[in-house]
Amino acid sequence: MYMTTHKNYNHHNITLKIYSKKKIINGKIISEEAGWKTISIYGKPYDRGFAHGYLLKNDLKKVLKVLPFHVNQMLHRNMKDYIKVSNVIIRPKLKKCFPEYYDEIKGISDGARYAGVNISLDYLIAWNSYMSLSYYFKKNYYNKCSAFIATGNATENGKIVMAHNTHTDFVGGKIHNINILIKPEKGYNFLMQTCPGFIASVSDWFVCSTGIIGTETTISGIDYTPKFGIPFFCRIREAMQYGETLEDYVRIMKKDNAGDYACSWMFGDIKSNEIMLFELGLKEESIQRTKNGVFYGANSAMDDDFRKKETHDIDHNNISTSVGARNSRLNELLNKKYYGKINISIGKKIMADHYDVYLDKNQAGQRSICKHMEKTIEHCARPPFYPFGCVDGKVVDSDMAEKMSFWGRFGSACGREFSAKKHIKEHPEFKKWEGVLEDFKGEKWVKVET
Repeated sequence: MYMTTHKNYNHHNITLKIYSKKKIINGKIISEEAGWKTISIYGKPYDRGFAHGYLLKNDLKKVLKVLPFHVNQMLHRNMKDYIKVSNVIIRPKLKKCFPEYYDEIKGISDGARYAGVNISLDYLIAWNSYMSLSYYFKKNYYNKCSAFIATGNATENGKIVMAHNTHTDFVGGKIHNINILIKPEKGYNFLMQTCPGFIASVSDWFVCSTGIIGTETTISGIDYTPKFGIPFFCRIREAMQYGETLEDYVRIMKKDNAGDYACSWMFGDIKSNEIMLFELGLKEESIQRTKNGVFYGANSAMDDDFRKKETHDIDHNNISTSVGARNSRLNELLNKKYYGKINISIGKKIMADHYDVYLDKNQAGQRSICKHMEKTIEHCARPPFYPFGCVDGKVVDSDMAEKMSFWGRFGSACGREFSAKKHIKEHPEFKKWEGVLEDFKGEKWVKVET
């Protein structure tokens, strides 16, 4: 039924006529391993976008199922209205302020169509805007992700180590398996984890040729309505491509800030060995920098004033909640147990951690760093056994970042397996997820290299 809704936004016959001649594809598939697919694209905006759409044609087919499911089930809207809002709020800003990225998205649409997958420009703009519009439609968007960045006397060799795992529903999480190396005509090269069709990471894990690396965790419980200046995916994409320093990242992210994706951003500069925690809401911001220490995120603003002024978050120190428990556990592991020893191996271990500080035992669930809502009996932010949780793990250090690579584990940082058929059978309340919910294999950690 979702495909029928989408067909209103396609022009298949025109596309076939335009692309009767063979096109040059500015990119290639680098590897497909352990659930990850890594590609490289290069050149002018439209050309690299075309390569993106062509190379990820089969992956983009999944987007045609995932977005309508999210819009219907999470935002309680239909696709026609959702795309209409995107065209009013997002598209004009994108076209006027970021013609480069508008052209890139147009290229993605045309590249996919050339390969036989009907996905329109409007649809892809709405897809890129999902996180921004989620805040528009649903003010209290759920918390996601665990992450840290460490440097100096906190790490084994004094260099930077950064790690992150993505927490999301298993429908969307299944397509967070794309890594793209982008070599733009203008600006700097960067490698990012992303979903098919996105021009920014959105899971927000990236390594740049400038020596800047970055990740984030969302800030939950925001108390404001986004004003919609420049969408966050445009700002962070510009920062990755054109930012040369940590100061550049702050400046770009603050410019015409929409307040549409409140985050605790963690950036590192492998050249200076400095790391930054940059928390940004709508009006509030907080910046901390160091060359010795650790910053981490667990979906609660780390700055007390920020948390009091722009959120209604009362869970920061409440270990019975996901936010409070992960905050406590990350602090224990990073600032006590592993301080001075943090390396790639420790980063993997922390991202896969199942310790529940509230229950005082190892038990994978909503309170563990490697989150498993699908195993959670309690009714908390979501219903019991909700198909949501950790869908990956990534770790990088300065040496790997210099080579534009990182360690990744797709499916879950702990390697758990998940059977969609079995889960729906045991929990029939998720019957409506049938057809879009897929299995996750227990994948291994692999090097994502370019």
